[in-house]
Amino acid sequence: MYPELCAECGGRVEISTDAMVVEVRGDAVVTPGIEHGRCTVCGEEYLTLDGVERLQRAAIRRSKQVRGLLSPEEIKDVRLSLDLTQAEFERLLGVGPKTVVRWEKGTVYQSATADRLMRLIRTLPEVRCVLETVASGLQPVAPGTQGAATLP
Repeated sequence: MYPELCAECGGRVEISTDAMVVEVRGDAVVTPGIEHGRCTVCGEEYLTLDGVERLQRAAIRRSKQVRGLLSPEEIKDVRLSLDLTQAEFERLLGVGPKTVVRWEKGTVYQSATADRLMRLIRTLPEVRCVLETVASGLQPVAPGTQGAATLP
């Protein structure tokens, strides 16, 4: 699983679950509990591919908590409350393909702007109609005005 000897210094590598520090969007995030190999001499750390994925998800989750962003489960709940597929939700929000997939898996997290937009949709589901109009290339009409949506 991990090398017996460190590739950097030749020291012995032991299994550890000590906290690891990961940089997420410029911030150092302390992420405890992820199994990894650590050199007893120089501290070099080794991860399996599964360990890398778990570390990434845990670091993103902790970073999102600190920033006060919606969790992957909350994002999925917003999408499902609108009865939308991931692709339809991406179109509604104006984000790229597979973005919502990554948000819901917890491998990537949303910007503060996207987070606020999802919170707005969750609080005021009627915002969906405005966003659908914009996504279709039409200009939404302000409430209380005459006429249908127009092209920009």
